[in-house]
Amino acid sequence: MGVDVMLFLLDGQTKTPKWNGFPLHETLSAEVEETLNGDFTLQFDYPITDSGIYKELVTDKLILCPVPYVKKQLFRIKKPVEENDRVRVTCQHITDDIMRRSILPVSNQNVTCQSALGQLISKAKRDIAPFSFDSDITKKRSFNTTETATLYQVLMDGKHSILGTWEGELVRDNFLFTIKEHRGKNRGVVISTHHNLEKFDRTRSSQSIVTRIYASSIFKPEGEKEEKTLSVMVESPLIHQYPYVHEAEYENNNLHTEEELRQWAMAKFSNDHLDQVSEVIEIEAFELDGQEVQLGDEVTLKSRLHQVDVVKRAVGYRFNALTEQITSISFDDTVAFGGQGVSGNPISSVANELLTLNDGKIQRQIERERANLSRVLDFNMSRVNKDVEDGIERAKAEAIRSGNQAAVDYLSSEAAEIRFAAIQKAKIDELTVSNSAWMRRLVSHQVLTEYLNAIEVNANKVVIPGSHKPVFSLDSNGNISIDTPLLKVRGEELATKSQLSKLSLTPGPKGDKGVSISQIEEYYLASNQKTGVLTSTSGWSKTIPVLTDTIKYLWNYKRTVFTDGNETSTTPVVIGVYGNKGDTGQTLYTWKMYADSEKGEGISPSPKGKRYFGLAVNRPTATPSTNPSDYTWSSFFEGTVLGGRNYIDDYAMRETSFTNLQSEWRKEIVEDSTSVSGISIKMTCTKAGSGGFKRDFFDLRTRIGQTMTFSVELKASRAVSMMIGSELGGTKPVSLTANWERVVSSWKVSSNSTWSFVFTLSSGAWAQGDVVWLRNVQLEDGNVATAPGPSLADLMKQIDGKADQSFMKQQLDILTEKTESIRVDMEARALASEVSDWLKTYKEFEKSNKETLTKFNQDFVTNTQRIAAIEADLKSNALLLQFVNTYLRAGDNGVIIGKKDNSEFIELTPQGMMIKSAGNAVMTVTSGVIKIHHGVFVETLQVGYYRLEAARHNPKHLVCRFIDSKT
Repeated sequence: MGVDVMLFLLDGQTKTPKWNGFPLHETLSAEVEETLNGDFTLQFDYPITDSGIYKELVTDKLILCPVPYVKKQLFRIKKPVEENDRVRVTCQHITDDIMRRSILPVSNQNVTCQSALGQLISKAKRDIAPFSFDSDITKKRSFNTTETATLYQVLMDGKHSILGTWEGELVRDNFLFTIKEHRGKNRGVVISTHHNLEKFDRTRSSQSIVTRIYASSIFKPEGEKEEKTLSVMVESPLIHQYPYVHEAEYENNNLHTEEELRQWAMAKFSNDHLDQVSEVIEIEAFELDGQEVQLGDEVTLKSRLHQVDVVKRAVGYRFNALTEQITSISFDDTVAFGGQGVSGNPISSVANELLTLNDGKIQRQIERERANLSRVLDFNMSRVNKDVEDGIERAKAEAIRSGNQAAVDYLSSEAAEIRFAAIQKAKIDELTVSNSAWMRRLVSHQVLTEYLNAIEVNANKVVIPGSHKPVFSLDSNGNISIDTPLLKVRGEELATKSQLSKLSLTPGPKGDKGVSISQIEEYYLASNQKTGVLTSTSGWSKTIPVLTDTIKYLWNYKRTVFTDGNETSTTPVVIGVYGNKGDTGQTLYTWKMYADSEKGEGISPSPKGKRYFGLAVNRPTATPSTNPSDYTWSSFFEGTVLGGRNYIDDYAMRETSFTNLQSEWRKEIVEDSTSVSGISIKMTCTKAGSGGFKRDFFDLRTRIGQTMTFSVELKASRAVSMMIGSELGGTKPVSLTANWERVVSSWKVSSNSTWSFVFTLSSGAWAQGDVVWLRNVQLEDGNVATAPGPSLADLMKQIDGKADQSFMKQQLDILTEKTESIRVDMEARALASEVSDWLKTYKEFEKSNKETLTKFNQDFVTNTQRIAAIEADLKSNALLLQFVNTYLRAGDNGVIIGKKDNSEFIELTPQGMMIKSAGNAVMTVTSGVIKIHHGVFVETLQVGYYRLEAARHNPKHLVCRFIDSKT
């Protein structure tokens, strides 16, 4: 079967997803990827074939593509990469267009999210239309910025943004941003192993872990001339859980005290979780039995193999845009694992917790002592652990000797490990001596081992042998109490809290200025050597070189320069290797066939007499199939209706009067050689006010249910926005300037009331002296505007009143130009490679349209009979007879209008009409078929869904567009 869904290519200036554009029917693959509050991208592959369509896939053009949950979306081409046999195109969602717009500082105090979005729009340096913003979040927050930033930074860059402040979730729908309080819900979906879970990927990464932060703030205090610099260092509570220390520098110049700076830096650990391993789960599922998963939904994930049974949120998806199926979903949040594991000795685990988790609370005044004790600890770590384990074994032996089986069971249980972990995490600051130096000294000097060697253990207290008075006690909340008048470590007394409070400390001298990094440089080298490359090897460069099959190794090293003038370089390493050439890809083909119906009946490789066009893409053979079900069928002509007859009498508006609306206007007729009608209408405002003017050009009650197209050329003395068209649902907003612009509005007449055609101001007021020019007004059937021309009444009036040679020449020129314009309109709507074939098809289609063409022929026969009657009347008058002999004469088959030398004439017969120019036939109408022999299409041509027209930016370029009648 053919592909049911395809992408469409649109011009980069397109402002609406309404029109499909040019179909990219050869697309090999297309994938949309969206992350909640993150990226929204499209990537697709298009083959390089003789059709040459791939050449149109250039940067900044738009792609119309289906996505899940919302309607078709616009994506802008950002990076097309031509490969051996295809073009790989990367696109960003249309909302990326305004992410780099500049936003002035904003100030929002206790407002809703919608109010903050409103101020964002008002603070943009330039108008950001047609983009708009909406939110359903009613909770009030404060959000301020102090300097000009990009729209991306203000809207969605991290916690300090509108999205982060209101904790919202973003929905992007073409030009609309919506910030919802919650996107998605719990629909009861369960994805489990051996049911519908096809693929499970859990990624844990420590690449981004930061355990120590150097934070700084540079600002100028009020009333002072010099800047002040604050610097603090904070460590993660988890710093000793990792075998390394990762450092990072952050700056916040809005903070003016060390405590504020310290709290802000610590929030990087508590709020942003910089000190934790990142974890993302990505799954692929089979059919969900009718269940639906949307972005933001809560889904239950079950995997016995991975010990996972959690409820997590869908935070991203990948979507196949050709089959309209979601291929994978990403889930985030903390995973709760099934089962519990016990490893190691319980008391040994307690000791390890004490050794590794308290360094984050060490205070600045004991940094030197801590550094010294750390070195001792590093040397004696293994011995300390062994002593602790030996001590607990001796405690067990003592418990067994004394017959306390409960103590033995407790020491061997999992509860002991949990309880001692709780002890370590309890409020140690409540101890009489509460600093990290004491805790390190307590462990490193084996005080814990000495106590364990000589204690009797109960479930909630520790007592000295032979005494029932507890030295250590533990309550139900995990709080520890030490009851002893004097605490010594290796014979050294530790100061009590009251003693420490009486000490007076004197600040030490200011330390030397520290050394920081002033410059980091990356160097690259392409080499045929796999080993042995040094920094002294020649050829190093700061730019990445190109690898070949002989010079295949990419080397790299980093040079760091410090502020004291010293520098270091890393050891060169290989970071890339030239890959082997891949296998030759499969050649795929596109089949094209023609048929009589949408089911493929009468299938044929020839378009002659056919009304439907069939496509089948990505086929393995070059020979097309004759099976209709292999193709996707579309009509040549569906949705396109051409009119051509102007229903407005006096289309030049020479005798037309207008009605004022609020303001008042004066009409003037101005000769205009560039106008089809030869004149322009100048409307001058004589009394200021809103509104404008109107005119009842045609009684639309005779066209109920018909699609009509109104067109007129306009310009104004100043830039204004107006509403132009029929009040009966056919008005259209338009921006006028000092240059002529043809305004076209198509609509379906749906009321039997009499309405006018208005020319009114959209907002504001007219000033006295404002001018609006109009010319060449036209109203016709169908949804395509053709070149302007006189109505039948105008034409007959001119024939009746001014039948002279110059007039006949003028009418012949008008008819010729209109004929050529209509032909251009039709021809330009076919694919360039099939113009002649599709024109033949269109002519065959005209044969079947009996009713329309019969009426057209009857109109010409009626006109012929009227002219014959006029000829009979003229014979009764000598002057009229002379006129007829000069300009009107009877031919062998009918009436001839034009020169006697037959160089320019129109021949009307009961069978049809023929127009000749310069002795050659230009156009004939006979037997229900229009035949155009010579001509130039001036503007556009449409056949079926396809329209050819000159490019706006360069008339020498031809553009083919695809028009979907349903949009």
